[in-house]
Amino acid sequence: MSTKPRQTRNTDWVEDYNFLITPKPQKDELLSSWLTRVAFAHGMTLNNFFGYFVRHEGHALTRTDIDFQYNPYLLDALSKKSKIDIKTIQNLSLRSEEGYLFACNECLYPPAQIRKLVDRRTHFGLMYCPKCLEEDEHPYFRQEWRYLFSNACIKHGIYLKDRCGICFERIRLRKMPIDNKIIFCHKCKRDLRLTRPIKVLEEHSEGLEAISWFQNGLKNGYFVIDNTKVSSLVIFQAFTHLRYLINGQKNLKLDSFSMLNSYKGLCKKLQHYDSKKCGPVYKDFFLTAIVYHLFQNYPNNLQKFADENNLTYRDFIHGFIDIPFWYKSTIDGIIPMQNTVGRDISKSEVIGVINYLKHSGIKVTQKSVAEIVGCHFSINKTFIRIYKQIT
Repeated sequence: MSTKPRQTRNTDWVEDYNFLITPKPQKDELLSSWLTRVAFAHGMTLNNFFGYFVRHEGHALTRTDIDFQYNPYLLDALSKKSKIDIKTIQNLSLRSEEGYLFACNECLYPPAQIRKLVDRRTHFGLMYCPKCLEEDEHPYFRQEWRYLFSNACIKHGIYLKDRCGICFERIRLRKMPIDNKIIFCHKCKRDLRLTRPIKVLEEHSEGLEAISWFQNGLKNGYFVIDNTKVSSLVIFQAFTHLRYLINGQKNLKLDSFSMLNSYKGLCKKLQHYDSKKCGPVYKDFFLTAIVYHLFQNYPNNLQKFADENNLTYRDFIHGFIDIPFWYKSTIDGIIPMQNTVGRDISKSEVIGVINYLKHSGIKVTQKSVAEIVGCHFSINKTFIRIYKQIT
């Protein structure tokens, strides 16, 4: 039995046409959010819309991070087909914050200052404020909802949500069901505006102050610290490094920070992490507040943080690529660089300390021995060499 070849509808002609309907992009809107609204206006999903109108990349393009991808062809095509100025289109991309929020030399993936679309260590998916979506005449997703420091809505005083409030599915614009508004979960079809908000407690208001402070600094392009203007890029580079340093402290000490006990309590809960809870979002909120606190009353809070947690010059500098001059000068001023060799340490001295610890029933570790010898356990090269020879 002969079979005829399957005939497919030729849609090549569509690629040559401009968009039929073009919703106006909002000033602070994500590129992917605007494109989804354009697609819905044509009665198509984002995937199909790209397949018909922008066939150069087609479906493959929607599986990438459109908001961060730098694709001159795509931006030019979108500008021509929508008849919207290319500068307006470019400002919808997260790349428009390059030089202010992050530095990027043709990087393929979002830097630390921008959330990935999925990262279960800090969030579950694309974040949003249900109250903002509810108040929008034409709901849209904001650029700031992808900034690492933005974990709550300062307008409504509530935490951002990182998933559907009913089925807990992460939000994916490319899978959203076609509607006149981009507000529905693709899995359970629940209206995201109905997601129950979690209010930021009054005693945690410093966290909202922190987000506002970082937002204003990004908007201005600079921060004022100790009566000195500091580039926003420098502060955000320092922010990501300090956040990493704080997160690594198992027993953080910072008596001047009012939310310390709440932060520690949350960290204990996260040891039994439930993927359907928003604990990581709350933790990011606290981490942002702590970094903000370190920049206040400059440089006293930063100095106390270093002293109370026995942090060294190396702790603040190690792993920081392309260290900004302002940050390095700050650390130079509050923490003296330690000599990697230090005073002369004899083998017999180290052996004596080890014997003492054993007789006292104290666990022998490189750190415990160094504390009695009087040197740094990970910096003093002579001590490290002798300790490793003995043990």
